[in-house]
Amino acid sequence: MAEMTIRQWQDEYRRGMFDDGDFDTQVKAGWYDWFCKDESLKRKTDKFAKIINGITNDWMLDNFRIWFKNNCPCARPLYDDIRFEPMDESKRDQLYFVISIDDKREDDKYCVFTARKGYEKEAGLGNVNDVIAWINAWEQEVA
Repeated sequence: MAEMTIRQWQDEYRRGMFDDGDFDTQVKAGWYDWFCKDESLKRKTDKFAKIINGITNDWMLDNFRIWFKNNCPCARPLYDDIRFEPMDESKRDQLYFVISIDDKREDDKYCVFTARKGYEKEAGLGNVNDVIAWINAWEQEVA
């Protein structure tokens, strides 16, 4: 799991530090658990980068780390998520959130589940721009 801030992740991504598709590189990129083929991780990392590199809120950039999971629900297709974890572990129960991507059990392409709502769905979003806007407004939501 990546122990770097989102800002550091953006810098590493732009410098090409996650360009190799090998296991170690993708774990450094933030992959924690997956059920898909290892060869799929690089493509997924690049897909997630469209969201992560759109984050411009300084508070988000400097106070959160991210990690990735490819989920395997029983009798359902695989789906991915990006997890946003506060660097300050004491704030986890208030600030931690997950964005699921293409979970066929949901009506929305992107769903936000937050610790503050007991991991119930807090928002359903239709596109990457909506996701980026939601993330960049997160500080205002929890302040």
